[in-house]
Amino acid sequence: MKRTFLAIPIPSGDEFPALSQRLQRNLQHEHISWCKTNQIHLTLKFVGDTPDEDIPKIIQACQEVAKRHQPFDMDFNRTGIFGSNHSPRVIWLGMTDEPKALYDLEKDVLDAFDALGYLRDRQNFVPHITVCRIKGLIDKPFFEKVYHTVEQKSYIQTHVDSIVYFQSFLQPTGAFYKVLKRIPLGGQ
Repeated sequence: MKRTFLAIPIPSGDEFPALSQRLQRNLQHEHISWCKTNQIHLTLKFVGDTPDEDIPKIIQACQEVAKRHQPFDMDFNRTGIFGSNHSPRVIWLGMTDEPKALYDLEKDVLDAFDALGYLRDRQNFVPHITVCRIKGLIDKPFFEKVYHTVEQKSYIQTHVDSIVYFQSFLQPTGAFYKVLKRIPLGGQ
């Protein structure tokens, strides 16, 4: 049994680590878990516990999906918060102009996983990169002040030419990921 998910790996570049470091410096007194900037990704489908015998079928289905989709570009240029203003849970990085190609790929992926018995959840797809998870805030007004000073600009521009099926390992220091299969888009 392996804990798995399908995602688009995202190279962090220079601007995103700088944003993360700036927020960490300003919010170091808060109970926040920061994502590692060297393993950021955009999740297409979280599978969870996956029997070993299902993995080849999942990879084959993902290869079939990937053949039907061409590479595309993404520009992560805005921040947001999951949760409420009263109780923020996640700071994320998203896109002002989300490419239709991404939504088409995600729908095709979910259809393929549904056919394999890994049914989609009820949440709407919100393409994002998690910057941090907020465990608790000591000084919420200061957190809001820091968050509202974040410049809304392009932090990551990337060309998507593959999807990756990952295995996730949970550790006390945070999750780390192993590539099970990198799958090129467009049948490359």
